[in-house]
Amino acid sequence: MKKWLILAIILTLVMPVFALSSYQAKFSLFAETDLGTFKIGKANFALQAKDDMYVYTSKASTGALWKALYDYSRTETSIGMKNNDVLFSSYYIVNENVRGSTKNNYEIYFFAEQNYATYNGEKYMGEIEPGGLVDSLSVYLALSEDMKLNPNQTVFNYQVANSEGIKRQDFTVDGNETITIDDKEIETIKILCPELKLSLNLSKEYGYLPVRIDKINGKNHFLMILNEYTEIHTKGLLLNNNQ
Repeated sequence: MKKWLILAIILTLVMPVFALSSYQAKFSLFAETDLGTFKIGKANFALQAKDDMYVYTSKASTGALWKALYDYSRTETSIGMKNNDVLFSSYYIVNENVRGSTKNNYEIYFFAEQNYATYNGEKYMGEIEPGGLVDSLSVYLALSEDMKLNPNQTVFNYQVANSEGIKRQDFTVDGNETITIDDKEIETIKILCPELKLSLNLSKEYGYLPVRIDKINGKNHFLMILNEYTEIHTKGLLLNNNQ
């Protein structure tokens, strides 16, 4: 009996435990155009986690010099929990403005146990399937957490909720890629989701956080590059020492 108890204690100590960890991440925001790629602003991500609950936020906006040519802003908030290593959103809200006009402004409440969700107060078409449930923001968090648990997995599948409804999406590993940010080489895993027009580069060094996000929203093609990452209560990792 003592042998089994000792073995159980050892396994508890050596087996990886991936609890949610709070962090802040700052990105440079670029726009890809026919004339080239231009840095137009910034984007900030923040994860506030306590036990298995989380609040995940993102804010992106163009800089003052670009507002006259292209005024863009987007804020998102996702609230949810991690249960048995699976992420479940409970609430998501987004507000996106382009040139002073609202492009997206909606909120989603998720009722996973009752197998439905509401979009701006109205029930979604279709039902929620068993398993994880994420939104357009928390899918980044779900990928990071799942990569920690299953670094050799090649396809990750999630129910993703957005303005078009809830649909399962495949995120496929496209191999390893070394990218350079501010003269620093970073080993990454490239992941593609063609249906969402999304490409991600995840870095183990930063807890499998995407260090490069390539996203097409309608006619807009955005690129976000990480320049600062700080784990809460730990020393921050700066990619650009001049900031």
